[in-house]
Amino acid sequence: MAHEVDRPTYEVAGTLKRFDERDSVFAREDLVPGSAEEREYHALHPELVEIDRRLSRFIQHKSPDAVEASDDPMNEALYESTFGSVPPLGEPDAVDGPVNPHQVRMEPEAMTSRIKAVAKLLGAHTVRVGPLNPAWVYAHRGRGPFFGGYDANPPFFSGVPEGYQGLNYGDAIEIDQKYAISMAFPQDANLIRTGPSLVCDFETGLVYAASALVAVQLARYIRALGYPARAHHLRNYGVLVVPVAIDAGLGELARCGYAVTKELGANFRLACVTTDLPLVPDKPVDLGVQDYCEKCLKCAENCPPRAIPSGGKVEVRGVSKWKIDEVKCLLYWGNQGAACGICQVVCPWSKPRTPFHRLVAEVAVRVPWSRRFLTKADDWVYGAKYKPAPYPEWARCVR
Repeated sequence: MAHEVDRPTYEVAGTLKRFDERDSVFAREDLVPGSAEEREYHALHPELVEIDRRLSRFIQHKSPDAVEASDDPMNEALYESTFGSVPPLGEPDAVDGPVNPHQVRMEPEAMTSRIKAVAKLLGAHTVRVGPLNPAWVYAHRGRGPFFGGYDANPPFFSGVPEGYQGLNYGDAIEIDQKYAISMAFPQDANLIRTGPSLVCDFETGLVYAASALVAVQLARYIRALGYPARAHHLRNYGVLVVPVAIDAGLGELARCGYAVTKELGANFRLACVTTDLPLVPDKPVDLGVQDYCEKCLKCAENCPPRAIPSGGKVEVRGVSKWKIDEVKCLLYWGNQGAACGICQVVCPWSKPRTPFHRLVAEVAVRVPWSRRFLTKADDWVYGAKYKPAPYPEWARCVR
């Protein structure tokens, strides 16, 4: 792949520190008031009690058991069809499992090509292999599924695989596999551009569901070849998929907190598989995104809750990066009743892969002085301010 470099473009500014999944806003909004987990967490973080109660209302609103009736039940139900279908793929015996004792032997180069081909046939758009940095493994489990004390119930649940990490809330996680196979799954920009909306929610959930299935299938394929493999997706992460993908050369870390790729911009979702299968790692890439994001503030200026910083980088767990305010982001989602996606589609890199836009992306990578002009040109052509697109015809059906 062009633009490969020896080291990722993010700056390691101190000692890398692992992230505790219990501290993520999604884990905190999952906390049930009065539960043992909630009491334990807020005993350590009493300053977060009020804000976490506000966060939890987003999940309560999305629940099928929500007290209030929806204003748009036809489209509200789409959330359950997509996001609601993923949890079974997060069970321990889905993301992990027994390994075939009969190993298939192949040269690492050939095996890498084979794995990438299979991942793409399963549905991944872009596939890259990188080393698994232990710093990107979650320190402790914070989100379900939790399976402490659960009995096997074949064929629906075959039991907890040997060596599975993170059965219970707060359990320590150690994943010592060598490689991470990162996969990108594009979103339909026309649907995301309706956001924040139920249609944007639907497309987000649809892509997450597809990525979860592919990750589970690829991990099972590798285990059938005789090597350990663990899937990581929306409903059961063991690693931070963004830095893992950047180490694999899928893209670069951008101002908005997402990875940006040359092919898809910021408009995609990630899943990955960690494994000990002998593979050949790809190198990271330098697309000029760090410099581009210094000059371009489009995501920050269009972020309704101002969750994306317009200033400089700060050190976060040993990495110098633009730090988004995830609480502001999620509270905005909750207030709107749906996911947003604005930063993903206003990014100048998130354009259709037409010959013209491929050429522009190539110029942005290779000609540093052009980047400020290209941002202005994006404003002239697509508008400096985000304007939501109308719902597609199928989503405007009369109830």
